[in-house]
Amino acid sequence: MSIYTSFDYLSNEPFYLEGIGTVKCPTLRDIRRITYRVFELYLSLVTITRDSLLKLSGMEEQFSAMSGSEQEAASLFHLLLYKNPELMMGMLKFFLLDEVEFNAETGRFDISSASQEKIPMGSVGSDNFELFQEEMKYILGLGQKESLAPKFANETARKLYQKLEQHREDQKKNQKADENYSLDNMVRKYCTHNKVGINILNVWDMTYYQFHSMFSEYCSGRHYDFNDSMAANTFSFKKSSDYKPMEYLKKLNM
Repeated sequence: MSIYTSFDYLSNEPFYLEGIGTVKCPTLRDIRRITYRVFELYLSLVTITRDSLLKLSGMEEQFSAMSGSEQEAASLFHLLLYKNPELMMGMLKFFLLDEVEFNAETGRFDISSASQEKIPMGSVGSDNFELFQEEMKYILGLGQKESLAPKFANETARKLYQKLEQHREDQKKNQKADENYSLDNMVRKYCTHNKVGINILNVWDMTYYQFHSMFSEYCSGRHYDFNDSMAANTFSFKKSSDYKPMEYLKKLNM
């Protein structure tokens, strides 16, 4: 179980994964150095599952014909290693701060410290590759850790919560499909309109997690600014309790 929380992921400090080594969340500058196309390939290795890989490779029938022991041996790690070992090596070297070497005898990637002594830190193989994937998804902001379900005062509150959660998930899906939410467009928009002094010259030192997290907050802030502006130009109220930023919609629809 990971010791890190959402607070830790906001930092650009490295993360130690027990039995593996020390990993980082890359900055936008790191991504630019390898190009975004290569980074997308690395992301696909972090997020792919064995079932989806078999489907993409057209190996589903071949896999189904294997015996139980053969299927167990054909782990996601071994399939990816067989398919493109250079890509696997490149991905591990990109995210790990330690030295990475492939051990042909064990069929694993050995991880050692970057110092001259090369102290063994861990390794990546079929037994812990999916753990590496899971942790990297959290570090990159691609996954969300399970939290305790909130307690509801009544059934109406529970249904409202479910609708809000569903709306949030739908928004995420739309963003992935919408070209306006490509990373380059998000960088342009954030650097043009944010209120915290981040511009096109200094945005590159933000980590991938930091940028996506702050962009999400930026979108929420812009939404509330718009509501405030509409309310300020639509209503005249004396008490702060009379402030209802969405009330202008009713006036527009009258």
